[in-house]
Amino acid sequence: KNVWKSFSDDPFAFEFYDAFFNAKYHKEQQLSRSITIIAIIAIILTLIGILGQVIQTCTYRTKEIGIRKVNGATVLEVVNMLNMDFVKWVAVAFVIAIPIAWYAMEKWLGNFAYKITLSWWIFALAGIIVLTVALLTVSWHTFRVARKNPVEALRYE
Repeated sequence: KNVWKSFSDDPFAFEFYDAFFNAKYHKEQQLSRSITIIAIIAIILTLIGILGQVIQTCTYRTKEIGIRKVNGATVLEVVNMLNMDFVKWVAVAFVIAIPIAWYAMEKWLGNFAYKITLSWWIFALAGIIVLTVALLTVSWHTFRVARKNPVEALRYE
């Protein structure tokens, strides 16, 4: 009772720990949702753009693909030839994106009291995932084009 009398002027207030942390990191949760939505939209637009470039490239190189197939090129060789152009562009974009992503992550992580260090493997994993998705998108269409009969491409030449 003596101890309680010394604190009697202060009202007892309590708060649940999960509610405290939810309020503390509400801004980060909103930022996470926004970044997720923007990333999904960016990925969809990128895949549509890559697919458009593949379709355009295959249309312009139809004659070349037909000549290569007549001269004995396999479907896999034609697909690899067409994929290499896009692999180069993805590699250039990745080299440009790494420093920008690293800088943005360092600035964002600087807001936290306990921050993690960024490892190289995070960026390598992101690059592998991006390259895989781009190759799947490109290979899907180039495989269809490479399987066509070369006579169709060279019929009117």
